[in-house]
Amino acid sequence: MAKPWVEMGRYGSAGIELVLTILLLGALGHWLDVRYWAGSGWGTAGGFLLGVVVAFRNLLRTAAHMQRDIERAEARDPDAGRWKVDPGWLHEEADRGEGDAPGGHQAASDGEPRGDGGHATGGDGGDPAP
Repeated sequence: MAKPWVEMGRYGSAGIELVLTILLLGALGHWLDVRYWAGSGWGTAGGFLLGVVVAFRNLLRTAAHMQRDIERAEARDPDAGRWKVDPGWLHEEADRGEGDAPGGHQAASDGEPRGDGGHATGGDGGDPAP
C-alpha cells in the first residue's frame, strides 16, 4: 500500500510549484531588464511567459505521474477504484414516514406506490385532486 503522506507531499505541492516557477522566472526577467536592458519591460514579459510555459509543462508532467500512480494502485487492488457508499447515508424503508413512497409522494391506499408519480388525477387526466 502506498504511503498517503508521500503522495500528498508529491502532488499537494503542484500549485506552489506552479506559482513559484512563474514568479521566479518573471523576477529573473525583471532583473535582466533592470541590469542590462534599461528597464524596457521585455525581459519581464519574456520571463513571465517562459515561467508560464515551464510551469504548465511541469503541471502536466505531474498530472501524468499522478495518473500512472493511480493506475498502478488500481492494478494492485481492483476494488480500490470502485465507489463505496457509507451505509449510514442510505435511507431505509423504516426511516420513511408511514404512507410515503420512495419519491416522497403519498402512496396508494394498498401500500403500493401509484404508477402516476403519486398524484391522484381525475379520469380525464386533468389537474391533480386536492
